[in-house]
Amino acid sequence: MLLLPPEACHRIIHWTRRCDLTTLCLTSKSLQKSAEIKLYEVIMSGDINVIFRACESIVSQDRLGPYVRSFYLYQTTRRSQTELPTRFWNMLQKALWKMRCLDVLYIDDPARANTWILSDIPKIPFQLREANFRLPWNRHIIKFLESQNKLRQFQISGGVDEDAPQFEDGSLPDLCTFDGHLASAMQLLSLPCGLRHLRIPLDRSTNKQLLDFIPKLAAISRTLRSLNIIHMPEELSVEAIKLISFVCPDLHYVGIIPLPMTFPHRSMIHDALLAMHNLRDLEIDVSRWSPLPNTGSLQRMLATELHTYCSSLEHIILRTGSNRTLWYFDGNEWNVSENGQHLLVDGLWKNR
Repeated sequence: MLLLPPEACHRIIHWTRRCDLTTLCLTSKSLQKSAEIKLYEVIMSGDINVIFRACESIVSQDRLGPYVRSFYLYQTTRRSQTELPTRFWNMLQKALWKMRCLDVLYIDDPARANTWILSDIPKIPFQLREANFRLPWNRHIIKFLESQNKLRQFQISGGVDEDAPQFEDGSLPDLCTFDGHLASAMQLLSLPCGLRHLRIPLDRSTNKQLLDFIPKLAAISRTLRSLNIIHMPEELSVEAIKLISFVCPDLHYVGIIPLPMTFPHRSMIHDALLAMHNLRDLEIDVSRWSPLPNTGSLQRMLATELHTYCSSLEHIILRTGSNRTLWYFDGNEWNVSENGQHLLVDGLWKNR
């Protein structure tokens, strides 16, 4: 077969379905490199066997590792998640050592245990831009993060080890977005990083620590623009929003605030909003109201009420149980968003 010019190869690869790229690799030498680059650029599959075979190929063929830009390890929710054997984790570790151009890394470990695969820092060749780990916050994770000078977005949802060390000075200089437990966030506040977006899920063990944590946000109030607190108890909402408005008055996004149904507690929320002149997006939870404000007219009235006390608001997200409704202000009145609202709501806290 004659060698195809590079331009023709690129066009063929561009229009080829991903499932056919493996076949193209076997078709000709001209197409092999371009097909492999596209095939290995993003490794993502809920099938662990597919991930294992991809890692095997990367380990055995040095040319493939540099092609990988994004790597996702997870098991599909349609199947029961099982702990993965040590043989799998050993192979994954060796494959990661080959991925010198890796930008995005997602690891969902059902056992929440195998952080050791990131522990051999001298052999890790990449500088991530984004990481999402279902792994525990422990010494291996801390040391790995200390080596990642270009990391901008980081999410972690595993437990926190009590003996996890503190960060070394100068760690994570580019970190902008963090999503993780309150104890992990506390450690990050010891760094001079310019966090802009912060999300913290609360639970029964951390609820009582929230009011002590918020004043510590003064360390990053100059850069912080979004604060998303998940599962905030309603009994803490008034004191929490009062503290937030005092410590971080320049926030562009605040959520998720349980809004009291009755006065005077609702008036106290209003008073806090008066101090937040740059607030653009507010996410509130009215799930405990009875009756629920499920109609459009009731929700528009509630949005108008909140806007009265914070005229800079552009979006209001109302949570009623599992339902979320996005309202936007068009300059004259509040309207409900119909198209793609869940995608916008999910990412709103990260986009300010």
